[in-house]
Amino acid sequence: MARPLPSLEDFPIPRDVAPGKGWSPQMLEMADHIGAYETLLVCDGLGGRDLYVPADAAKSPFLPLIGAAKAKRLSWAFRRETITISRADYALRRARRAGIIASVRSGDLTVADAARIMGVRRDYASRLVNHTDEGVGTCPAFDRRKRHDPRQLDMFEAAATG
Repeated sequence: MARPLPSLEDFPIPRDVAPGKGWSPQMLEMADHIGAYETLLVCDGLGGRDLYVPADAAKSPFLPLIGAAKAKRLSWAFRRETITISRADYALRRARRAGIIASVRSGDLTVADAARIMGVRRDYASRLVNHTDEGVGTCPAFDRRKRHDPRQLDMFEAAATG
């Protein structure tokens, strides 16, 4: 019996994410100060809110998400301002699906499975794989060679050692 496929929200934001489509000017400014990965962490955790940025980084709402050093940078850049944190839905979806698209390109995942994971139609998933540069230079999210269902016996283990 096949295991159910994960949903797109189950995939982490890749650490090597780069700003691109769906990034607002404020997100780009934040990325200049703390990096793209941390910017998406802030948007994922606090998106859709108006937040006051205190001058003291110890009181920063960003502290639990990005750590003291990066919270200090944001406090310095936006001190004593109220900023609107973008929900960044498109940028987050695009970042999370990069590994899935890379898995399809490497042959470890079918387009139909990728479409189910991403929650899109198969023809849209196919277009993302064949006609965009999404997922280029990203590590695949799936690797069939490493997957092993512990309930299955290895049929060829005896032949390989014998």
